[in-house]
Amino acid sequence: MPTTHDFVVHIFPSDCDSVGHVNHAQMLRLLERARWAALEKAMSYEEYEKSKLWAVVRKVEALYNAQTFPGDDLTIRTGLLSVGNTSFVVRQQALGRNGAVACDATIVYVTVSQEGKPIPVPDAWKNLFAPWIDTK
Repeated sequence: MPTTHDFVVHIFPSDCDSVGHVNHAQMLRLLERARWAALEKAMSYEEYEKSKLWAVVRKVEALYNAQTFPGDDLTIRTGLLSVGNTSFVVRQQALGRNGAVACDATIVYVTVSQEGKPIPVPDAWKNLFAPWIDTK
């Protein structure tokens, strides 16, 4: 069985705000990059575009537990929590120094047609992300 997808990103000073740590907006960018990296394991961007269906973000919840600084390496773990009728939920954890959870996020997506109307999650999409497996 596939496990969660891990994506490692190095934090540079340009990733940080004036306080010297990764702020909320940048963390969301890093989480999105990690989701695309996980998705590419199952479907290329070209295949996604050809499907003429889209997954749009409906809701993001992000809990911040530790700061992340230049020079840190983050391991962003991504996995599928659940699939509903027209939506699915992805969980991500950004693990920083000493494996501490710097950010724990859940992202709710809704699948939509070309017309922007919610549609059932395609069967082929239900396995695009590996299932979330708690490591604790």
